Amino acid sequence: MKKLGFTLAEVLITLGIIGVVAALTAPALVQNAGTAKIGPTLSKVVSTIENANEQILHDEDATNLSKIANTNQEYFELLSKYISGSSYDTEFMNAQKFEPSVKYYDGSDASSIRWDNMGIFSFSDNITLLMGIQPDSNVYEAKGSFKGDYAMLYADINGIKTKPNTIGKDIFLLHIDKGGQVLPMGGSTYAWLKNDDNYKYSAKSSKYTCNETAVIQGFGCAGSIFENNFKVIYQ
Repeated sequence: MKKLGFTLAEVLITLGIIGVVAALTAPALVQNAGTAKIGPTLSKVVSTIENANEQILHDEDATNLSKIANTNQEYFELLSKYISGSSYDTEFMNAQKFEPSVKYYDGSDASSIRWDNMGIFSFSDNITLLMGIQPDSNVYEAKGSFKGDYAMLYADINGIKTKPNTIGKDIFLLHIDKGGQVLPMGGSTYAWLKNDDNYKYSAKSSKYTCNETAVIQGFGCAGSIFENNFKVIYQ
């Protein structure tokens, strides 16, 4: 009776093929898994900040954040009361403290970004916000649902000490309006800025471009994610 089975050579060849396929596909799987976390984490940032702002405005019986807190210190103190496990440093980006090596989406150096008036606010799960209250004389006017610029923030969704520290990959540019809502840079909500095209993520000639066909510096990637149900459509 003939016995069925595999020879040692056949087994080794099969294992070799599996190893090659795994080596080729593993990096893509890891990248896809990381990308899949971006939307939910960014959504968490938005909901956490907006919920805290809503509570602040309610408890202070106010409708305008700038009437309650107009410095990083004042705003961070309020936020920390409503976000469990958070911490903050109002003078994060001064000369005496470390400065992260931030890059644009294409890998080029982004050291020209100014961190003036930025403090750091961290969530308990290593989400880091580099945030600065905007001057009340800011030129951005309230239009539509937008209630006037209150704070600008760079949201690092895996912590500023964890790489890649790259705009559009783990760092996303957002704004908070005076009514407490969080708005993404690069989305159509930013029509109130510079004639829409410069800040809408589909404008292919802009550094705010961030879609499936082109990403330049990555600034507009927050808008792309927001307007695609918190999914990353760009690569």
